[in-house]
Amino acid sequence: MNRRPAIGLVTLLALLVGGGIAAHGGHGRAGHLPTLVLTAAMRSVARPDRAPGTPGTGSIVPERAELQGRQLVQRLADGRRVVFTLDPVLQQQANALLRDYEVPYGAIVMYELQTGALLVLAGRSQRDPRLGSRELCLTPWAPAASVYKLITASALLSRGVSADAPVCYHGGLRELQLDNLRNQPRLDRTCHSLADAVAHSINPVVAKLAARYLDRAALIDWSARFGFNRPIPFELAVTPSSAEIPDTELELARTAAGFWHTAISPLHGAVIAGVAASGGLLRWPHLLRDGGTGTTSVAAGTVDEGAEATATAALPRVLDLRVAARLTAMMTRTTTQGSGRRGFIGRGGRPYLPTLPVAGKTGSLARRDPQLDYSWFVGFAPADRPEVAFAVLLANPPAWRIKASTAARLLLERYVSRRRSRG
Repeated sequence: MNRRPAIGLVTLLALLVGGGIAAHGGHGRAGHLPTLVLTAAMRSVARPDRAPGTPGTGSIVPERAELQGRQLVQRLADGRRVVFTLDPVLQQQANALLRDYEVPYGAIVMYELQTGALLVLAGRSQRDPRLGSRELCLTPWAPAASVYKLITASALLSRGVSADAPVCYHGGLRELQLDNLRNQPRLDRTCHSLADAVAHSINPVVAKLAARYLDRAALIDWSARFGFNRPIPFELAVTPSSAEIPDTELELARTAAGFWHTAISPLHGAVIAGVAASGGLLRWPHLLRDGGTGTTSVAAGTVDEGAEATATAALPRVLDLRVAARLTAMMTRTTTQGSGRRGFIGRGGRPYLPTLPVAGKTGSLARRDPQLDYSWFVGFAPADRPEVAFAVLLANPPAWRIKASTAARLLLERYVSRRRSRG
């Protein structure tokens, strides 16, 4: 594998903001992400973090945690003992995946849907070893790409748009132009539904439906519902995800389909996937089981079952149950028939995880300078009775060694073995 000079997170973000991005493997015009992403990320990286509700001075760094019994624990400089929710086996597996495949930049996040406890928070860079989980998991250093289709699909379904009605189109798979948004019966000879478009990541279908049924105000509203452009509650500093919704028809349609204008952190990517898994509820994960005061952290809340039920009832509802179920069905097709199939279905059509159906959404785009291919996979499992939500983001050179969907499946294989060992 060719090695290239290391570039730090701030440099990477600067290039992301100012450089060209070819969405979904195409060679469209340069996309520009908001400068807010860069400035906020720089503040996030530089800011020391403390356990919530405590006056201590020690910095919480998951990479410095040590295994004590079955828990990962960090002793801070001021003497406090911080206990993480992280699963030691799954955390080790995630770090090993990023290390063994020599991923230039990568992040993996997984959390329990019922409790919000983070099981995995792994970030690693082959090019710049100084970057860790705080920089690569909690900062929106890559565009959301087709992951944003989940927000658009949610808005369309909630407005009564059919998931199964055919939408006919021509072109627009790699680069969208105004002509691709117009109905032209003589040219529109390929037809797919919204359900197809989410599962197979078909850009022109999502773009045409967004241009027809959504406007800027709607996308701003739905972005906010899913947590964009607002603070993210967490024990460590998290740079807010960014959605700059344009007011022109073409750019709005491009944004809705996942071309430019949006950026998310891997932590937020897992949460976006978790909305459908939770029946339409939005839950932010937590990292600390004990924040150093002898009690559970503020973000973690109490482990009492009655309080847990109360906390769940208080979670904001993003989608109604019907829309959440429809979105789940689309995401499940992603791994059985769609753009994530190769990561989960082997030769001869045999699933790698026969006992664990997985729902997910892929996202991909290519950067020209520096040349990097971004690969997203966000999802949850089991698809029929969800337990965990997760996100994988990898930035590879053109000669990549692993894609995000495969990395997610390898982690889920270990998750399945953990379930079995616990009975």
